[in-house]
Amino acid sequence: MINASSGNGARALAILVNGPSSSGKSTLCQVLQDRLIDLADGDPQAAFARVAFDDLALLISGKLFPISFVQLQEGADLNRLSSRVPFDGRASWEYVDESHAEGKHGGSPRLRVVFNAHGQRLLKGVHRSWGAHLQLGTHLIIDHFLQDPAWYEDLMEVLRQHGARLFSVGVFCSLAELERRESSRGDGKAEGRPLGLARRSDELCHAHPLVYDVTVQTDAESTAQSVDRIIAALEGIPDSV
Repeated sequence: MINASSGNGARALAILVNGPSSSGKSTLCQVLQDRLIDLADGDPQAAFARVAFDDLALLISGKLFPISFVQLQEGADLNRLSSRVPFDGRASWEYVDESHAEGKHGGSPRLRVVFNAHGQRLLKGVHRSWGAHLQLGTHLIIDHFLQDPAWYEDLMEVLRQHGARLFSVGVFCSLAELERRESSRGDGKAEGRPLGLARRSDELCHAHPLVYDVTVQTDAESTAQSVDRIIAALEGIPDSV
């Protein structure tokens, strides 16, 4: 039985799921949430909410999206954007080419997400909103993309400040499969990603001191198999974790 009840003074549980772009985190987190809800059998104290790094985009006006992202969308209207040219500081984030940086894959293109001051404030605010949920006793599944050390450190500090129990899941996937999935997302919809984000994020998102409680390999096992292994690792965790 998974010890996820937040009653009787137990601390809320944060399941942090971290991996590169296009590794299948969002699907994994959705299935994991449904499984945990089933295991809770209607107990409101043991229910999990799902939050994600990508939710940040819901806070950002479409006028502040970068040109490079909007160009991927079907029927893109660049005239509506505040940004006139890439990297003019008006877009909340940009995709920076780091093809010449050191990394385990190398090659080109390799893109990194970089926020302007507005985007940075919003990300910190999102982290703090998650902390408020945890402090209230709501268990969270956090779908993240810890590309930068600063993002990792900020999130860890928020979890510490709000007294959450942390259970971490590392999501891994072969580069070939990451890039295949990334290419398939260029379908003219909001799921589109510029090529090179998966390659660079795979070099960066696990480069932190976090020791995962469990890892999954999404190109070698089904989503159901990955969730089964996460559930098995979660079983029996104490309130003091």
